Amino acid sequence: MINKKYFFIILLCLIINFVPKINTIAQFDPHPELDWFTIETDHFYINYHKGTERTAQKVAKIAEEIYGPITSLYKYEPDQKVSFIITDVSDIANGATDFYNNRIGIYSTALDFNLRGTTNWLRNVITHEYVHIIQIQAAMKFSRKLPAIYFQLLNYEQEKRPDVLYGYPNVIVSYPISGIGVPAWFAEGTAQYMRQ
Repeated sequence: MINKKYFFIILLCLIINFVPKINTIAQFDPHPELDWFTIETDHFYINYHKGTERTAQKVAKIAEEIYGPITSLYKYEPDQKVSFIITDVSDIANGATDFYNNRIGIYSTALDFNLRGTTNWLRNVITHEYVHIIQIQAAMKFSRKLPAIYFQLLNYEQEKRPDVLYGYPNVIVSYPISGIGVPAWFAEGTAQYMRQ
């Protein structure tokens, strides 16, 4: 029979995992001072702010073009539309993927300069980031709401003093089971290879 204390701890962990999560900001800085708009396509939401309309239109076109080839290769389609967040608030060229929340952040600066070459940066970064979404979600062991399972066992020394509740831990066993089955180095390599 399971101890009531452990039962409530396990129940609390399960409830926390299935309660809608507060979106973390990380690289997806919200910038509420900007006027935001959304383009909706068959498979995507393109969120952009004033001044990035041209980039948003190009992102919508490119994203729909790559959707079929990538999803058919992996034989996987996301369970909801993927959101692109287009920003141009800093002078960098980058992209970021949040595969748990189906979000892709793209900085609209193309970083074109003479020594960089003639690559189509926007098409490359959109394809690269979208491959992350599809590949990693297709390989997930659990749902997007359960990123990992973590088992831990703690045991404490018997404390002889009445003013001390627990002694020092004398047993600590931890066993994480990741829900992601794709190593980061492999995901980056295949996403870069698939950009073509």
